[in-house]
Amino acid sequence: MLTGAEEPRFVAQGDVHVRVWLGATAFDYRARVAAALNLIDDCRRKRWCAVELVRHSIEKHLPETRLPNERLYLDQRPRRTGA
Repeated sequence: MLTGAEEPRFVAQGDVHVRVWLGATAFDYRARVAAALNLIDDCRRKRWCAVELVRHSIEKHLPETRLPNERLYLDQRPRRTGA
């Protein structure tokens, strides 16, 4: 899980590897950085799943499947600070 102290490292352009855990099942996706950060923010507020950013993935080895409904997480809403 990404902590507040780690967030600035991922504020960049491009795609990242996002792993979403629902129960004991993991789903791996490619997503824009902004969408991944907004998904993590949403998960922190609602606690419906666990989300990981897989750091060892490089651009050419990211999952082929994009985050479902990724565009919904690309809005420019203000980010919350704190929990």
